[in-house]
Amino acid sequence: MIEPEWGIWFVPTALIPVALRVVVGGIRFRSIDWLAFVFLLTAWAGYWAAYDPSTAWNKAWLVVTAVLLYFSLKAQPEQNLKRVSAFLFCLGVGVSLYYFLTHDFIATPRKLEFVNQLGRWIMGIRPQTGWTPIHPNYVAGMIAIAIPFIVHPVWINIKKDALIPIWLWLAIALGLGISTLALVMATSRGVVFAILVGVGGWLLWRGMQLNGIRHRLKSEAVFPILLFVYLCAMVAFLYVGPARSGSIFSGNYYYGNGSRAELFSRSLYLLFDYPITGGGLGSFPGLYSQYLLDIPFFNVPNSHNLFLDVGIEQGVLGGLSFFLLYIAGLWAVSRAIARGRGDRTFQWIVLFSLIVAFVHGMVDDYLYNGAGTMLSLFLVGLSMNGQSQAGESYRSRIDLRTVAVIAAIWALVAAVNLNQIRAIWYANLGAVQLAKVELAGFPNNGWAGYDIVARLDVADASLHASLRFDPANRTANQRLGIISMYRRDFDSAVEYLEAARAQTPAHRGIVKLLAYCYIWRGDMEKARELLFQIPEAREELDVYIWWWKAQGRSDLSENAKTALTVLEPPSQP
Repeated sequence: MIEPEWGIWFVPTALIPVALRVVVGGIRFRSIDWLAFVFLLTAWAGYWAAYDPSTAWNKAWLVVTAVLLYFSLKAQPEQNLKRVSAFLFCLGVGVSLYYFLTHDFIATPRKLEFVNQLGRWIMGIRPQTGWTPIHPNYVAGMIAIAIPFIVHPVWINIKKDALIPIWLWLAIALGLGISTLALVMATSRGVVFAILVGVGGWLLWRGMQLNGIRHRLKSEAVFPILLFVYLCAMVAFLYVGPARSGSIFSGNYYYGNGSRAELFSRSLYLLFDYPITGGGLGSFPGLYSQYLLDIPFFNVPNSHNLFLDVGIEQGVLGGLSFFLLYIAGLWAVSRAIARGRGDRTFQWIVLFSLIVAFVHGMVDDYLYNGAGTMLSLFLVGLSMNGQSQAGESYRSRIDLRTVAVIAAIWALVAAVNLNQIRAIWYANLGAVQLAKVELAGFPNNGWAGYDIVARLDVADASLHASLRFDPANRTANQRLGIISMYRRDFDSAVEYLEAARAQTPAHRGIVKLLAYCYIWRGDMEKARELLFQIPEAREELDVYIWWWKAQGRSDLSENAKTALTVLEPPSQP
């Protein structure tokens, strides 16, 4: 990040000491560590699946960095944690300063007017850097999870009666002031909610320590279990209430209400489209625009959900391993607190930051987006630090009988659903092959045209193979409908898209494609009921009138003109 001209090739140098430790037998793994390896391996599968190899290549190495940080922070000796905490505090302050130096409070104002007034004043006195700004929600998230770590080195020095120089106190106070101001000026409701949930976790613990309750709840697993129940309730409340209100877009938004809950529910379709390989690292923007909104330009960078984004880009296995790593981290550090062993101050800082990252990750993704990807597992690594000394053997083993039973169950499930699994695999493969052709150069090249038809045969074969095993497969039917539209075989496209819509009537991408197919076939009655679900159709049809005429298809241009009259409101008497 500091020296971009070095390129991503600088990251693999971190693998050299890892290789040396493997040779001398200095690396030992716990069972939970294999989840990190699954996360890493599925990232490289995501690199293969991506329609933009350059973006995916860089992100793959950022994932490698994240996994290396996980193992590094997990293995740090206790005396090093003070330095790690100080570095994280400096990182939070640095992000705050970067926000003040780059954010444009005129072009993208915040929700509070006094914040915008202060921001415009800062813009008038700051130097011009030309740096790319970071989204305010991402800034607030990084501050919330990094700044609390300064408590650890300060508390250690206070306990040891060590003299802290006055200049250091002033630097800490200045850093806290800058970060607090940046947090306020970011005006992120999701971060405020996540912070309150983190404080609620501490209040839950304090409530359990009341004399009447503490004597009845002696098991060390009680606090972790209650904490998970509490977090589930908070996430449910988040999606039932705040995530359904408001829009992540400013101004008029054609494609829905713009809420995070709407974006989440739509993005789930992409998870089901690419469950095995994932849709590809860094591929969410193109996949969402192309297959959910049917537009050839950028709309949104991610699903605004940390865990769903990993699943979409790296497949269900990658997303599940990532989610379980966070669950394991929450369990490990909360159980360590319940046991009363180790540095409880540090454990509480880690737990608080992990809760904030987990809850805020449900509505924003800054730990798997761009450069933030390298920090996606650092809190999990810190939560595992020192756990091997908490009464456990470092070489925790998995019961082979348990593994055998689980493997047998999965083998039985696979045997019973073999045709479904084959259909899913071929649909996934065909969807990847189609995206690599359709989205090459996204979003610079606009709509792909008839010229790509010759390159769709491989995807077509995979998708037809899927339908041989499951004729109702939604992913295969939708993609075959798209291919038929490229070939201008609108009758076949309607058959495929009607089969896809029968499986998911609310899928916006399928509804829109089917509406246009009806129009090109001249079936305005069927198109009418679908067109009113597509607010942008009026503007697009106006363009199609010209576009089809330029393609030498005046008949389809006339159909677009007729469809446009269907959308006109009835005249008032």
